[in-house]
Amino acid sequence: MKKQILYLCLLLASHNLLAQELQEMNSGAGYNFQSYYSLATGEEEQVSNNAWDLAFSVGATDAGVFINESSGSNMGQPLPMIELYDAITTDFGSQPNPSLLEDYQLFNAEKSWSKGALNEAADPTDPLDFGWGILDPATQNITGERVFVVKLRNGQYRKLQVQSLIDGTYTFRYANLNGTGEATKTISKTDHAGKVLAYFSFTTGGTVSVEPAGGFDLFYCRYVTPFYNPGTMEYEPVAVMGILSGYGVQVAQANGVDPATVSYDDWVDSLSADIDVIGYDWKAFSGSTWLLYLDRAYFVKTLDGNIWKINFIDFGGSLTGTTIFEKTNLGGANTVNDPDSPLANFNVFPNPATSEANLVFSAKKAKGDAILSLRDATGKAVFQTKLHTNQGLNGYVLPLNHLQEGVYFAVLNFDNQIFTQRVVVVR
Repeated sequence: MKKQILYLCLLLASHNLLAQELQEMNSGAGYNFQSYYSLATGEEEQVSNNAWDLAFSVGATDAGVFINESSGSNMGQPLPMIELYDAITTDFGSQPNPSLLEDYQLFNAEKSWSKGALNEAADPTDPLDFGWGILDPATQNITGERVFVVKLRNGQYRKLQVQSLIDGTYTFRYANLNGTGEATKTISKTDHAGKVLAYFSFTTGGTVSVEPAGGFDLFYCRYVTPFYNPGTMEYEPVAVMGILSGYGVQVAQANGVDPATVSYDDWVDSLSADIDVIGYDWKAFSGSTWLLYLDRAYFVKTLDGNIWKINFIDFGGSLTGTTIFEKTNLGGANTVNDPDSPLANFNVFPNPATSEANLVFSAKKAKGDAILSLRDATGKAVFQTKLHTNQGLNGYVLPLNHLQEGVYFAVLNFDNQIFTQRVVVVR
């Protein structure tokens, strides 16, 4: 154990030397893939655009339902994508006419992982309205009646109704527009612990594995966003290639700066949890060439408290689907870089881990007891204990045997401050 602690101290000391690193993300030629990326490990996991159709948020209090807006591109034009329409009825037995629904198309808002396209039908003045269903405050159950129409990539239509969300289980049904082929499905949030969304495919008729086990900080994908058309003086949906930030990740966009010298301290108040802060507009198309905004940088605060500076240096468009950016790890937001912090460091190793992990932190002064908890991606505590701390190095062995594979967070409440580190459990 002493050798491990010595090694960790040396590792933490060397970690303070800021290192810039070039990183590539790839959606393939024609934008045919989505890419999930981890800043800490540099690992990228690709999935095909057509791997899933619907996704359900699994946060403890969330009831978001998303459609997969990703589509490939051919000669600059988007290939067929999934389309969602409000059928303007609560009668699942009726036969909707898609030609009458063009003015009722719905899109993901790309603002959070809690609200998707099926939530966009909600009355914004009614806090109990989740779009697809209404919350009963007494039971905390959500009951749905609204019917939607889904146009699949192959041109076929399905009518869809999310019937309920009760005790963490979604129940929904779908059928052909004439009522044939009706199927009812359930998705339990607990079956997808440690994930952001649970993904469903009409092709397979069940859930599919999409997100990497270690979680993700950035999601590189095609999605639809409104563009203002000065000719019609209206906003029109356009498919773009962009980057959405992961669950709980915060981003600040620094404009008109030198990316090499810009300081995080000048932009910390701009951090936002909106998932589209990076978005698509770090680039612009001019004639036949993609141009990058070279006077722009982004500060990304990940769930483990680390701050990353990234700036884009290349984008290949649909020809290659690649983007290249430079990333710099600025360290933890609450620890080494903060002179007022009661901790000099806070870390977990090994990470990823299987049966147990070592939590190590260095206290600048003796502050008495601390509360250590391990929480899943929804914020639910799966383990908690009280620690007696000493000045200097402190260690604790986190038990992980009882946990499912996924992403968790070690949360230390020490001297009235909160410190977090992401813990990846693999099996």
